[in-house]
Formats: sequence, structure tokens, C-alpha cells
Amino acid sequence: MPKKITWPSASEIAWGLASDKVAILLAVALVTMTVLSAGALHPIDNFINTMPRPFWDDIRLFLILWPDTVASRAVALPVLAVVSLHLAYWHRSWRPVVLATGGVFGMVCLVATMKLILRRSHPRTLDPSFFTDGGVSFPSGHGANAILIYGLVLFMIVRYRAVRPHIVRRLAYCIAAIAILQSVVSAYLHFHWFTDLVTGMIAGAFALRLVMKLDEMIPAGRTANWWPFYGRSHRRPGEISATG
Repeated sequence: MPKKITWPSASEIAWGLASDKVAILLAVALVTMTVLSAGALHPIDNFINTMPRPFWDDIRLFLILWPDTVASRAVALPVLAVVSLHLAYWHRSWRPVVLATGGVFGMVCLVATMKLILRRSHPRTLDPSFFTDGGVSFPSGHGANAILIYGLVLFMIVRYRAVRPHIVRRLAYCIAAIAILQSVVSAYLHFHWFTDLVTGMIAGAFALRLVMKLDEMIPAGRTANWWPFYGRSHRRPGEISATG
């Protein structure tokens, strides 16, 4: 008989997420950056926003069509979908799909809520104020995508040991390069204020940490029960995958 698997209670899950030290640190950083972006960091935002843009006419269209799309959901989500579905099939568990779906949904809700509440004006207005009509600049969704979506890809690859350690390091460098590239391009194109991008990446890291913590609390084998059959073909019926 398969071993009985029980879920932690809702209060245990809530306490586990709320008491995670890394998540608390990122939440404090997110709140602090939001407060500073509302006033204290305006000189930095204005300085970067008004810097000369060399080669504007020559490379602007290229930057919009190519580098700026690297961290967009249109590009990042298919990458996450391929990785999560491949791992789900290979390990006969829906856990990768659940983590990917829940992580992206949570990040979108967090960023969208902040955008709608804070309503920061667009950089082309030359006014970094909050609570303006029609402003949805803060925080950067692309910055959050770069950390959360690609971070989820890396997390699942590490969790399921899908590649060798030296490949993991290279993938981590690639994610850092994507985040930096996205920030530079968005600032150059006047798509976001500098603090929009930094806060967006912190929001993405906060959502990623919550997903990682939630994964620790989901009992092993739980999502394997939802699969049409357990394990690979050489496993006996009723045997639950330890990776699920």
C-alpha cells in the first residue's frame, strides 16, 4: 500500500512562509526600496533618465525588437513551460507545473497590485512621482520576470539535478546577464525609471523565495498521486515517486 501523504495545515503553510528569514529580508528590501523610490531616490532616477542616449536612431528599433523582449513573458514563459513540462513528464509528477504556475501567478498579482496602487508616471513625462493618473511604471514587470521566471527554471533544474553543477553556474551567470541587460535597455529606451527596475527584480526575488519555501512544505510524492500512473515503467503499480 502506498504511504499516506498529508498536507500541512493552512496555518502551518502561512507561518512557514511568514517566518522564512530570506523572505522577510526580501520583503523589507521591497518596502524600503518602494519608500525610497517615492522621493529620496528621485535625483538618481532623473539623472539616469536624462543622460545622453548615443546612437538612438541607429539602435533603438533593434533594442525594442530583440534585447528588450528577452525578459518579456512572451519569451520567458515558453522557456519555463518547456522545462516544467519536461521535468513533470520525466519524474511523473505535477510538482514542476504547480511550482511554475503558482510562481508566475503570484508574481503577476504582486507586481500588478503595486502598479495599480502606486501609479507611477512614465519616464517620458520627466516626473518620477507616484499616484498619477494612468501611471503604471512601478515596479518593472520585465525586471520581475527576469528573476522570477528564469529563476524558477534554474531552481527546478537544480532541484531535479537535470544538469551538471558547472552548467548550473553558467545558467546562473546567464540569468544575471539577462537581468542586467534588461535593466540597461529599459532605462536607455525610457521604458522605466532606474528604481522601477531594481524594485521589480526585488519583487521577483521575493516571489521566487516564497515558491522555494512552499516547495519545501509540499510533502514528497504528493503531486505524483495526480499523475495517470506512478513512476516510470519499471516501477510497481502504487509506488509513489519520491520527487513528486
